[in-house]
Amino acid sequence: MKFEIERGCFEFIKKKKRRQLLMTFAMLLMGILMFIVGLFMNKFERSNLLTMLAILMVLPATKYFVGFIVVFPYKSVSRERYEHIKSLISDNTILFTDMVFTSSDKVMNLDFMIITDNQLIGLLGKKKQDIKYMENYLKETLTVNKIEGYTVKIFEDEKKFENCIPTKKFEKSDLQQKTFMTIRTLIV
Repeated sequence: MKFEIERGCFEFIKKKKRRQLLMTFAMLLMGILMFIVGLFMNKFERSNLLTMLAILMVLPATKYFVGFIVVFPYKSVSRERYEHIKSLISDNTILFTDMVFTSSDKVMNLDFMIITDNQLIGLLGKKKQDIKYMENYLKETLTVNKIEGYTVKIFEDEKKFENCIPTKKFEKSDLQQKTFMTIRTLIV
């Protein structure tokens, strides 16, 4: 089992929630153990180096807990939906699922994102999100990373999303790979 979860893979949100919560408790437990060991080593005197280190263990625990809070409201897609969408895409198309990404203003969620040779097509995860904001955010991210020629379209309706999935054959390009790497860095 790998320690880091691959971003954008099937059940990413479910695995991320579990890992973040587990790491939060692990950091807190290590802090508590350090504090107790410090007390025993220093004749129950609280002012010691291990007490200071135990207090500092709150920082990584908080970092993991914030990561849990960010993904908590979202759910992973079902295996049936994932397999269905996966069956609709062509060989060189890149499929992301369970995407949660943040901007300076909002936390956004997409159930699926497909990267083709010249398109980013996404399906909204949670309803009542600002689709135009998401599209503009993704376009600006691509522009900042000097990726030109991509159209970005986010759908709220799954049937419209499925109808927009391209069936044409194309060759994988370096630009598509660069887009994949850029989008993957956005995922929380």
